[in-house]
Amino acid sequence: MTHFFRRPGFTVVIVVVILGVYGLEAHARREVIVTSANHSDQAAYLAYAQQMHDSGYTVVGRRNRMPVFPFLLSLIYRPGLSETQFLTRAQSFNINLSILILLLLFLIFRKFFATFYAVALLVITAFGVFVYRSGLVQTEVLFYFLSFCSFLLLVRMLTAPRWWLAILSGAATGLAHLTKASVLPALGLWALVFLGQSFFEYRTRPDTRLREALRRFGLLVLVIGTVGTVIFPYIRTSKHVFGHYFYNVNSTFYMWCDSWPEAVAFTKAYDNRRGGRDFPPDQVPSPRKYWREHSAAQVAYRLGHGLKTLATRSAKATGYYKFVLLFILTAAVLASRQRQLACRLIAENPFAAIFCFLFFFSYVLLYAWYDAIVSDSRFILSLFLPFVVVASTLILGLGKGRAFTIAGRRFSFMELFAGCLISLALTDIAYNALRICRLMS
Repeated sequence: MTHFFRRPGFTVVIVVVILGVYGLEAHARREVIVTSANHSDQAAYLAYAQQMHDSGYTVVGRRNRMPVFPFLLSLIYRPGLSETQFLTRAQSFNINLSILILLLLFLIFRKFFATFYAVALLVITAFGVFVYRSGLVQTEVLFYFLSFCSFLLLVRMLTAPRWWLAILSGAATGLAHLTKASVLPALGLWALVFLGQSFFEYRTRPDTRLREALRRFGLLVLVIGTVGTVIFPYIRTSKHVFGHYFYNVNSTFYMWCDSWPEAVAFTKAYDNRRGGRDFPPDQVPSPRKYWREHSAAQVAYRLGHGLKTLATRSAKATGYYKFVLLFILTAAVLASRQRQLACRLIAENPFAAIFCFLFFFSYVLLYAWYDAIVSDSRFILSLFLPFVVVASTLILGLGKGRAFTIAGRRFSFMELFAGCLISLALTDIAYNALRICRLMS
């Protein structure tokens, strides 16, 4: 199979066909599965974009949604458009944007894996995730891509740090933050791991201690400084208007409530008190207030319930769940049968492995906690792209050199696993095609 993909022309045709089928299904879903502006938070994004356009991009916003995606929507807004017309235009724009993103993702996958396997990852991303999210006017598809780029670059900084890579990492992380305020925990984790790695190398390289320590400190400063440079105009306004550089209603208030109705009720009361200036400080949701009013058992229950919801919400034949399950089961089987090889693969880049573990562990806990406020798969899906790349690296490393003979033909492990992924994705392709046809008839 892989010898066909050694021909650039064949690969181009296959990728174009995949993106074409994806575009047809995504646009058809948008037309037959009609969603109103009030569905999810589409209306809020449309309103923010219109305010940007009408104010000449001077509107401050409520610091609930970040500005990058509304800015892109503002570019396609035209005065006089009704909400329904703007919604339709914005949904089409987001689908077309997702096609471009998928093409860029394929090019990224191709840098790490063989072409056939990169095609498999493109297919599962397109039909297992994007086709279900791109028809909504939400920032998620764009954020998945930018946060994934940030993740890859930060991991690369732990394996082959360079000054230009530090700038790219900081720029990608800053842009991802301005798209959705969820990447700063990852940046903090990376900084801790990078410092730990620097200390370890300082202890093991006495001949170049000072020079290497200064170089790595400079790289750390360059990453964080680039992030700060990218987001500074935004956080400076936040400080001036709201009193905090990293003010965001979700992380500042909402995540310390017990439910979405409680968060909404607080927001209304807070806004009615002159923007919170007359609101009793001890009644403002915060970590201190939450720990004061809740027992350890309640905290544990909230986390446990959130983890259970994350693990079972999308347990169905369509969507991302089946791919994640296949990756986990395959990795578990291969690692259990080749423990020494698995340990050796991890030991080749131990600090990158530590960062990946902390990244997934921390975000799963954060999303489990936030599930009490908003229960939606769009949050956990931000981990899909990083997960499939990390899991693929491990699985293909464990399966390297393995081959199987089927019907007289010899297939490598990579080819078989990629074939399984594509076969599973056919479930989503067929499901959406049948559903579209049924709704159109």
